Amino acid sequence: MTSRRSVLGGLAGLATLASFGTLQAASGPGSDPPLFRRGIGVSHAWGWADVEADGSYGQAPFSAPRFRFDLAQRQAIRAAGFDFVRLAVDVGPFLAFSGTARDQLDERLIGTVRDLLDADLGVIVDLHPSVMNPAYRPAALTAGVDTPNFRAVLALQQRLAARLGQLAQDIATTGTPRLAFELMNEPELPQAAWQPMLEATYRAARSGSATLPLVLGGGSMNAAAALAALDMRPFAGDARLLYTYHDYSPWQFTHQGVRGNPAYALDAIAYPAPVSAEAMIAASRRRISSLNLDGPALEQARQAERTLARYAGFDRSALEKTFRQVSAWCSAQHLPAHAILLGEFGINRTPYLSTPEGSTARETWLRDMRELAEAHGFAWACWTYAGTGGFALAENETGPGFDAATRRALGLLPR
Repeated sequence: MTSRRSVLGGLAGLATLASFGTLQAASGPGSDPPLFRRGIGVSHAWGWADVEADGSYGQAPFSAPRFRFDLAQRQAIRAAGFDFVRLAVDVGPFLAFSGTARDQLDERLIGTVRDLLDADLGVIVDLHPSVMNPAYRPAALTAGVDTPNFRAVLALQQRLAARLGQLAQDIATTGTPRLAFELMNEPELPQAAWQPMLEATYRAARSGSATLPLVLGGGSMNAAAALAALDMRPFAGDARLLYTYHDYSPWQFTHQGVRGNPAYALDAIAYPAPVSAEAMIAASRRRISSLNLDGPALEQARQAERTLARYAGFDRSALEKTFRQVSAWCSAQHLPAHAILLGEFGINRTPYLSTPEGSTARETWLRDMRELAEAHGFAWACWTYAGTGGFALAENETGPGFDAATRRALGLLPR
């Protein structure tokens, strides 16, 4: 359940940033956006709601054992050194329910947020559409500003912003907010198409709360390049904003074995990539043969295999290009570095990544991404804490703690 939406995410991270213009500053003099530092996505508690055979969510869509998010897990996340959680919330049930059932769902979500705050963890509540229910898939929710589904999303954003804004006021004891609201995870639309919808979501959330910190993405699956094209004027003067992007580059490495992604048929993809791609190509050809692919699936696999020649030699310096370009955009907007949130980065576990060589590659990539984010002053949230699907960081996919390699890579305690 925790594997990412397939094809677009891996490819979007390869886009290069260009044409960074100087736009109107998004923060006024002396103002500062909310402060988060080291976080982890939590997708197993409120993501991927169960769907009944008739397409409904039943009476309690987040009540199965796989949604358990207990005190031991929350405490383990905090004890490891994370200071916030990015809480992924499947929006489908919140749009499908009404009346008392919807109010009860809202209360349960607020209860989870309170539990995390009580564990001394900051929280970014992330509206995270899933593909589990065709009626509420990401594309169905963002078909246009005036569509019924999107209008329902706006009403949800206004309602939750009001609830979260009140909660933030209730628990605020210092000048540093510990709660924020991410308006939409990985919009699939190109930036130009997403811009008017982003502005509408921003207005909806601000009508619910004038002070709640908000997290905005640029579209194109939250590709870094989308930030460069944002029209910042609608957000000018609002100091309580974070700007997010996701980075899973190189997709050949991070998404090897992910069904639906071009890297599904790749195997033994190393990081840093060797100068010669021969061994990776040979291993991938063996995997392609074992999968018995045909037609478009086989052609996609062959195309992905051909990219390995270009992937050869990929290393930390290649990763750093995106960080430098995002940092340049941040400076051009006169934003502090911690206004940038690297909202997702992670690796799909495969049998290769459990070998000594693959485990070292995984640890090296996670460490490089984390260190680069910190070197540039960005907040970061790795993907994801627990659940099946290959991206879980918790030990044995359930935790509550983390294995030694993951702790070393992410700079966690105990070292």
